[in-house]
Amino acid sequence: MTHFKVDIQLPLCFNPEDGGGKIPEEFYFETYGTLLKLAGGINTTNTPVMGSWINPSNKKRYDDKCVVYTILVESEDKMTITNVPKIKELIEYKKELMKKFKQHQIFMVATRCTWI
Repeated sequence: MTHFKVDIQLPLCFNPEDGGGKIPEEFYFETYGTLLKLAGGINTTNTPVMGSWINPSNKKRYDDKCVVYTILVESEDKMTITNVPKIKELIEYKKELMKKFKQHQIFMVATRCTWI
């Protein structure tokens, strides 16, 4: 069995061009519940992380404080992540998160890992 650790960074504020302001707390609770149901377990921390990125389409820099959700996804496929059903679900869910949080992109990364 192969495992993938997936980190999902969700911003604490909307982008300035979308009015800025704090994102409603219920968005995080809903997302937490959805990810818990999808993966069967979830971790997060109360300490936000700082992140920045440059949008390739408009060259604008975005600075975010984010909450990070971490889940573990199991897979029988040891060769490629694209065949993992739960990863496919996460890719689709990411589209929903981008709309909900009004983001150009959501940082979501999967890393192959081994239990120790």
